Amino acid sequence: MILALALLVGVVAVACSGPAVLDRMVRRKVDPQAVLVTWIVLVGATFMTVIATLAVILLPTHGPAPVLIQLIHHCWVAVRHGAVPRTHEMAALALFVVAFLTAAQVGRGLLRYGRHKRQLHHKHLQLLRITAHSEPGPFTTMWLPHPAPLAYSVAGSPAFVVATEGVRDELGKVNAAAVLEHERAHLRGRHHLLVGFAEALAKSVPWVPLTRRSPDLVRTAIELAADLEAARKHGTNAVQSALRTMSKTGGPSTPQHALGMADSGVALRLEHLDRLSENTTAARRLLVSGTVGVMAASAPALTGIGILTAVGILTCLL
Repeated sequence: MILALALLVGVVAVACSGPAVLDRMVRRKVDPQAVLVTWIVLVGATFMTVIATLAVILLPTHGPAPVLIQLIHHCWVAVRHGAVPRTHEMAALALFVVAFLTAAQVGRGLLRYGRHKRQLHHKHLQLLRITAHSEPGPFTTMWLPHPAPLAYSVAGSPAFVVATEGVRDELGKVNAAAVLEHERAHLRGRHHLLVGFAEALAKSVPWVPLTRRSPDLVRTAIELAADLEAARKHGTNAVQSALRTMSKTGGPSTPQHALGMADSGVALRLEHLDRLSENTTAARRLLVSGTVGVMAASAPALTGIGILTAVGILTCLL
């Protein structure tokens, strides 16, 4: 039971402090790929630790039998005989119900998001085929006849990039190429899927700080990641110049289901680009992401054990 308590304490601590940790990583110019890995692992570790807590409570008492069936049976027998089920049984059952309902709500949110996105994608593509002219490439680019520079990416089947003619006319060839590369980076990195998952989590589990803050954190990280991909191919100056121009120019707005070039966090993104290291290799980025991923995976358990140990030592000293 001590281990179960430590895991629960760790989950609560990580779920509450996770947003601050991720925000600090972004502010300290940590590689956005590492930030995204940390977020994914923290969310996964939070839910997996709840399941592990459930197993720790049940398995020592009920052995290798199917734990949920055994748990319900014990509680039912206790109620039939006029007794109150044991505390650990009630706690385990409550944890299971919460975990099941949360998973069902997240799944429902993802299904609704996917269905809504497919409908918007179909309508959007049909309209663009009438008003825009397409240009083949790694992802088809749909050019709109509008003087204000605007660019965004739309995931789906097929995935495509939308840009106005103002991108080419106002930004110039190099800067326009950087903008298009930024949008293609979103599509290659499946960034729309990450945003959809974060929004489903926020709507399904709004009482948990980590999930409630997920959409803002993920949107910031993916924009930084796409900026870095574009800067490594076309240069930092091209991305910065495009960001400054597009953030100051009024024009059409980005559709809700798309990811636009200059929709958010422009000041922070310019700061990140100022600190971009051209010598950062893929191997080093992978090493950093793997390291923070391992740390994030062990955070709930280590945090809980550390807190209980500290409380125990203070209790003995007082």
